[in-house]
Amino acid sequence: GTARGADARGGGASSGRALPADVSPASSPPASAPPAGARPASDGAGEGSPDAERGGDFGDDGAPAPDRHPAARGDGPVVLLDHYDNAASGGTMDSMTVLRAVLEAGLEDVSVFAVHDPGAVRELIAAGVGAEATVMLGGKIDMPAIGLAGEPLEVTGRVRLISDGRFRNLGPAATGIEMNLGPTVVLDTGRVEIVVISRHHEPNDLNCFLSLGIDPRARRFLLLKSRIHYRAGFSDIAREVIECAGTGVCTSDYDMLDFRKVRRPIYPLDRINEP
Repeated sequence: GTARGADARGGGASSGRALPADVSPASSPPASAPPAGARPASDGAGEGSPDAERGGDFGDDGAPAPDRHPAARGDGPVVLLDHYDNAASGGTMDSMTVLRAVLEAGLEDVSVFAVHDPGAVRELIAAGVGAEATVMLGGKIDMPAIGLAGEPLEVTGRVRLISDGRFRNLGPAATGIEMNLGPTVVLDTGRVEIVVISRHHEPNDLNCFLSLGIDPRARRFLLLKSRIHYRAGFSDIAREVIECAGTGVCTSDYDMLDFRKVRRPIYPLDRINEP
């Protein structure tokens, strides 16, 4: 059966049913899961930080215990950061450039958060949990600021779960606050699980996956449409972060942007320091 309406607030991906928001798989992590508070030494967590109070993740001197951090053990996911298409910076959250590259490269064991496409969500809900469906995903919103039209991507997969998209953040960002993705579907291609949402939401908490029956700590790759805020929930578990040059109005390629109200020349738009 499907999980819809006010009670569909969490994940049970194998059955298509969802747990309540306050009964997340994260509340009882498996023994092999990395500790939620661990940070690598280079992350800057130190005296006075919330992490320094979590003794289980740190040694007697307050320094992170390296052998307990997923990055030190060589496990944990590689985060593929689609930061050109971050909704919190004004991105459409439906640019398919990076996802297309992931699919074409044949990467496996990938979870994606998220593609904003309310129309595709409606189609997948109509298909029902367990059904195989083909949708033209994303690319519904044009980007006139960078002179590009949206380009949908044809994706075929199994509807793994349907949810109302409500969950509570585990923290450290907005701990306990209820989030609302709107009607949400997990579309599983067999190699890539794609979270498709109806309301824009930058991923900053493990529960955006856990509430949908996906344990991000167990994945090989996480594709996140975020620039900065992902760090709150995912830097602790990431083995590596790879910033991807995708497509979107949050681009870091300034040549894509038309700066009209700035004096010129100016660095870094102009090479004013070169002879």
